[in-house]
Amino acid sequence: MNQAKSKILLAVLTGVERQNWINPDLTLTIIKMVRDPRFEVAFFPVTDIRPWECARNKTIQAARQIGAEWLISFDNDNFVEGNGNPLDIIASAGPEQHVIGLTYGVSKGDRSFELFPCASGATDGAFRETESVAGGVLMVRNTVWQNIPRGPWFRWQHADNELLELDASTCGEDVYFCRLVRQHGMRVWTHEQMAGHYRSVDLTGMVCSLDQIRPKPVQPSQWVTQPR
Repeated sequence: MNQAKSKILLAVLTGVERQNWINPDLTLTIIKMVRDPRFEVAFFPVTDIRPWECARNKTIQAARQIGAEWLISFDNDNFVEGNGNPLDIIASAGPEQHVIGLTYGVSKGDRSFELFPCASGATDGAFRETESVAGGVLMVRNTVWQNIPRGPWFRWQHADNELLELDASTCGEDVYFCRLVRQHGMRVWTHEQMAGHYRSVDLTGMVCSLDQIRPKPVQPSQWVTQPR
């Protein structure tokens, strides 16, 4: 008897306006994933749900409703570098990998750019533990909504001041989610596979190019792995 395939919900945050359309590289990744014979992949476009925290909470709710083992969510402007397949990452994940987010280029408030996250925690093969990951390419195991059955799982945390101005207490909905996961004893990881992030250019590629002329931090390929 054939063993039942693991069910994956593949969700993409998208919309009807052009800036919210699914980018071409992500389209190819979606086709690759839904054709992957190792898994049962259901595609779920999250269309024009705002604010973003609501859209992300919707992905958790939908994954729970179909009995998915994993939720893999993309923002419409992200993709996997090097023609990679997120299902390869899922296939190699151990029981301690509850949340996995890929590193990609992001803009900072001072008009500069960086890779996020820059993880520095324990390693497990191609995985490295981190405090927080971004939501652009996010993989969530069903243990998260089993251990945290009531949402919201994602919430934008505003500053506690009259103008709601940004300060140290402010965090985006993805960082809030990671903190919530860790408060419940689960772990957050990134992976040596990187993601792209389209703006006028791919920010990931731009940051990596700039890094060639700057002192280099430790890159994922230099991680010292530890056995599980």
